[in-house]
Amino acid sequence: MPGDRKDDKAPFSEQPTGGRFLVGAMFVAAVVLLAMVGWQTTPGSMGQTVMSGGWWAEPALAPTVALIMTIVASAIAFFVARRETVDFGKTMRVYGQILLISGCMIGAVMLMKVLGFALSILVFASVVATTAGFRGTRLVLIALGTTVAMVLIFRIGFSIWFPRPALFKWLDLPVSWQGIL
Repeated sequence: MPGDRKDDKAPFSEQPTGGRFLVGAMFVAAVVLLAMVGWQTTPGSMGQTVMSGGWWAEPALAPTVALIMTIVASAIAFFVARRETVDFGKTMRVYGQILLISGCMIGAVMLMKVLGFALSILVFASVVATTAGFRGTRLVLIALGTTVAMVLIFRIGFSIWFPRPALFKWLDLPVSWQGIL
């Protein structure tokens, strides 16, 4: 039964909590970024061109306003949100899976130069399906189905053909195979 497994329980409590830790982290990040605005932006032209404006057109204004709004909103949200209990072990495992999938996405993009579009998507889809808990025939079907769908979307739907990858140059595959992979 799907509901009998103990691992199916979410790492956070069932009741919505408002993400107290998240808004606290947003507050800290916004304060740090606001402190850096002065040396991370340069002054604007101040009237040297026809389209230039006054102080409101300075490059630091928009980030400063947005960061001040973020600081105020996250401070209010932090104090309004209920306290939450988090199982850090399960939370780290979930975020580890997210980090693994994100890394595999970057790796798949980097592998496109070497393996080609279809093979790198196949590797990526296999890792994601394995991380999601699929095994055996379902894993293979999901990975192949995702690969075929992505190839059809990009090659037929968007008419995007990627350059010949290094693998095909090394192996000297027939042209008919290269079009499939």
